[in-house]
Amino acid sequence: MKLALVACLHGNERYGIEVINHFKNKIPFFIGNPKAVIRNCRFIDSDLNRVFPGKKDGDLEEKRALDLMNKIDDYEYILDLHSSSNDCPLFGIVTKPSKGKINFAKKLGLRRLVLMPKSFASGKSLIDFCKCGVSLEVGPHGRKENSREVIELINNLIYGEISNKNLEIFEVFKVIKKEYKFIRIKNFQEVRENQILSEDKRGFQLSREAFVPILVGEEAYKDVLCLAARKVNLKDVESLI
Repeated sequence: MKLALVACLHGNERYGIEVINHFKNKIPFFIGNPKAVIRNCRFIDSDLNRVFPGKKDGDLEEKRALDLMNKIDDYEYILDLHSSSNDCPLFGIVTKPSKGKINFAKKLGLRRLVLMPKSFASGKSLIDFCKCGVSLEVGPHGRKENSREVIELINNLIYGEISNKNLEIFEVFKVIKKEYKFIRIKNFQEVRENQILSEDKRGFQLSREAFVPILVGEEAYKDVLCLAARKVNLKDVESLI
């Protein structure tokens, strides 16, 4: 398997450096945004994971995106390592779903895989331009277990010890805006219709429908409460491919 790791597309998502150090003599790797890593910030000029495939005459991140595209072009499989600001169990993200990407997620031993529509990432994330790419999300950023959990997944891939037949798949269908300060839902815990989503002394926000929340209260997405997803089965996914 021709695999490469990409870490720190966002400079404040630093656990990926530990993962790379663990596998540095076994798996090729790339640091996504070195200058943002040095400053410990998400990006310098623009969000690197929203400007692929990049521009030769663009800003710092656009130029870096083009450089990364040239570097990873030879790799069949890409693992893109991310963390979130919220309490987030480990899950994978794919765009443009395919049987190859689903099988890749299974070989990693992932429990949850999220299908992300083009409308959210504007079709300009790294994995939109990979032959077979999966982004991994886990959080919060400074959580000690992040690197260990991701290392375990990659070991599943290296040693071929698992193919998870019980992979849960979720399709994002809506972005829900945050209306009040205090959030009352959690990642991957199903929300019912008319359940309280957020509240404060001014009032409360109710869900208009049932859904599964993802990336709840992520600080990088201003005014967004969460992504709303629905659970789908493999037959549903095959209809999308």
